Amino acid sequence: MRSVVFYASHSGNTERAASVIADALRAHGPVELAHVSDGPGAISDQVDLVVVGGPTEGHGIVPEMAEFLDSLPDHALAGRSAAAFDTRLNWPRWASGSAAVGIRQRLELAGARAPVPIESFIVSMKPEISDRELQRAGTWAASLVSRVMAPLTT
Repeated sequence: MRSVVFYASHSGNTERAASVIADALRAHGPVELAHVSDGPGAISDQVDLVVVGGPTEGHGIVPEMAEFLDSLPDHALAGRSAAAFDTRLNWPRWASGSAAVGIRQRLELAGARAPVPIESFIVSMKPEISDRELQRAGTWAASLVSRVMAPLTT
């Protein structure tokens, strides 16, 4: 399975989570880790899974993530599996918002299939992400593999 993990990060927490996700996916095939400022060029015809994550700020997506998602060509993700995650404070989602919700909606508009629920990895007020949350990111990535691989093998 070939994957690409795109991320935006302001304090480094989302980058750390994206790196853990990419490492977990590497056990199942080639993975490219890219910052959203690199643009969508890493999405080749051979990519089976696109993972996109960013920090939640102002209840939603940061501007550079919005620019990246807006730069996706029409139908760029048609028929591909995609997953969205964010980093956010440990508040109820109605209070903090969720970048992953907006990311997933835009990925689906670009034609992607979303085989797994969005995920949020919690940061502290410092902001800082714990090792426990990074472990959860790796576990979530492993769940992506099983859900994406099933349609590929049938």
